[in-house]
Amino acid sequence: MRTKDELFRAAQREAAARRQRAVTEAESARRAAYAAHPALARADDAQMRAGLALAKAAALGGDTEAARAALARAEEDLAAALQDAGYGKDAFAPRYSCPRCRDTGMYHGNPCTCVAQIARRLRRDEINAASPLGLCQFDTFDVGRYSDAVEPELGISPRAYMEKLLNFCRQYVQKFSSKSTNLLFMGHTGLGKTHLALAIADAVLEGGHDVLYTSAAALAARLGREHFDFDSGDEWLNACQEADLLILDDLGTEYITPLTISVLYELINTRMLTERPTVYTTNITDQGVFVARYTEKVASRMLGGCKMFKFFGADQRLHPGKR
Repeated sequence: MRTKDELFRAAQREAAARRQRAVTEAESARRAAYAAHPALARADDAQMRAGLALAKAAALGGDTEAARAALARAEEDLAAALQDAGYGKDAFAPRYSCPRCRDTGMYHGNPCTCVAQIARRLRRDEINAASPLGLCQFDTFDVGRYSDAVEPELGISPRAYMEKLLNFCRQYVQKFSSKSTNLLFMGHTGLGKTHLALAIADAVLEGGHDVLYTSAAALAARLGREHFDFDSGDEWLNACQEADLLILDDLGTEYITPLTISVLYELINTRMLTERPTVYTTNITDQGVFVARYTEKVASRMLGGCKMFKFFGADQRLHPGKR
């Protein structure tokens, strides 16, 4: 996972590569056309010499009027040569991916919107590579897969309950900001916790916010390696701390050590203090087990700052076509 700054620099490099590619392709097309049509090459050379003559006349205080007239004639001759060869006047202009900034990545002194679009795509690629489902959408979360029989603990059916939860999540992303509450999805395996968390990630990312996804196991393993690699600078931890939204999936699957607890506390506490929301998922449904595993210090930070939702029903992955 890359930090916001690293992602932005990667997006800028991609924009620069696009510009270089557009310029190179345009130049290759021009050379091929001039080789096939020598009259084009002569007309282009005449225009270039007329332009240089005008620049020299202006620098030396010479007759710029005559030089301008010569340049105008040369430009007309080049346009005619292009037309005769079957080309438009912009035939050899670079075809930029972003006409707004011409693939420079900057527009009126500010980063162009195309850079943000590239950064979002790069982040999507990271999440899709790291998550078990890839980014999901709310539209593919089918509440019809849940039982319509009343669940005693709920007082309503899991289907009705999930319908309400789905609507809550849709509203959550519509109003997403640094003030948004943390969410904790609890429930047994295969009930759609990760799917719904990734649907939130997809919508928040589309809204222009930076989103990171990691499983608890991957985060613990990576942070453990970085802790003993003094050249790494805890890049993963920095990325997780500064993301606008962090999806921390499958709590309870990571290997617990004193280092894991320490780093997890640092991550959760930093995100709380800097008002950066987190969505957690876990198969642990007993809060007592949660406290015993993560210590009261970590559990109180996590559970106390979350809006909790327990998932009910049968494992959706045991049914054909269900995720």
